[in-house]
Amino acid sequence: MKLRHHSFVIVLICALFLLSSCNEQDKSLRFEGESDNWKSQYFLTQDKDSEDGEGSIIYKGSDKDNIGEVTYKIEGQNGGFSGSLTPINGKISFNNGCIGCAKQDSNRPFHVTVQWDGKEEKFDLKKK
Repeated sequence: MKLRHHSFVIVLICALFLLSSCNEQDKSLRFEGESDNWKSQYFLTQDKDSEDGEGSIIYKGSDKDNIGEVTYKIEGQNGGFSGSLTPINGKISFNNGCIGCAKQDSNRPFHVTVQWDGKEEKFDLKKK
């Protein structure tokens, strides 16, 4: 009888361990937003210990080859990142990641600021 009881306890502990590890699988999130002249997408993958993101900011106007240098800033609930470059075909691509960091809550937006040619626009990226 003791062996049966111990076997049950071991099986129960293993099942609980497996169920708890299921909560720490990768989570993929997609954020989107736009302003009058720009649109953006940001794809975020989160797991237990890290967060990796990649995205783009795209100029919506017709003269995509003469935008000049663009400065952007993307801010989440736990920090942000920025860059400054000349878009290729009206598109800026970016990557960001961290290990052991606080992760973005999927219900909170990212705030985007884009500056170019003496102009500035701000918009939010919301989960889709």
